[in-house]
Amino acid sequence: MLDLQHKKILVNRFDAYTTEYLLENKEVTLDKIGTIKILGAAPTDEENIPVQFMPDRKAVTSEGLIKYIAEKTGKNKYLVIADIESHFAQAREFINIGKSYELLEIGFIKTNNTGVYEFLPYSKNKPVRITAQPVTHSKQNNNRSIIQIISLIIVIAILAGIGWQAYQFFKKKNSNQSPVITTADTTTNTIAQDTTAKIDTSATHTGNDSLNVRYIFEITASRLRALTRTEQLKKFGNNALYDSSVNNNATFYNLYILKPTLPADTLMVKDSMAKFFQKDIRLEIEPLK
Repeated sequence: MLDLQHKKILVNRFDAYTTEYLLENKEVTLDKIGTIKILGAAPTDEENIPVQFMPDRKAVTSEGLIKYIAEKTGKNKYLVIADIESHFAQAREFINIGKSYELLEIGFIKTNNTGVYEFLPYSKNKPVRITAQPVTHSKQNNNRSIIQIISLIIVIAILAGIGWQAYQFFKKKNSNQSPVITTADTTTNTIAQDTTAKIDTSATHTGNDSLNVRYIFEITASRLRALTRTEQLKKFGNNALYDSSVNNNATFYNLYILKPTLPADTLMVKDSMAKFFQKDIRLEIEPLK
């Protein structure tokens, strides 16, 4: 039996789950790629696994694979559907530009000279491993820990900024509600005092004022991933958007949910979104226009 639990560390988790499902069920269909069948029993040594591949650019991902991944990850089924569609869309990008997409421990899928998808076992194709997402190296694990620490510092700074803004807001509110001192024997000044107090009251913000908060749930270098992921979330009624930034001549895309939120509710909303996406959430406040 393949040691896929160890290899999940080095490859995209969907590729590992797909191989596990294929070995257990002997057949799987990949979205707009085709169907793969295992012929006979899988060998236990280093020999190639006997496979039949039927290309189909109109194929739909196996329902069983979606349920399998949902059970393994504990995610909502519809969230898994959105993620796996994006995953196989990136896989097709690799295939269509002439690179090989590796199905872990099974073989490779690539296009032939006529543009048709074909399957090659390991013995016929030995390219550098390419998956829909980059391989994680040991050095990147250290970088990830550093990024998490930096993200935590940023979140603390943002929350401190929100607290400062709330303090300034209530301070200004209390200042606006201070009474105007007038002389008791001046009728004109008394009238002016009453009029001013009424204007200040109507202009004072209430405790229901909210901030436009960006709940950033993903950062990717793929514009296609940013576009497809936000469009999929919009179909489920979420206000999903993305923007871009350049770092060391590389463009990165921030995917986020824009949600007006009371300052006191930001942590609750952040925790809710973290549970939904099963990812760390970073906060940004949109500047006032």
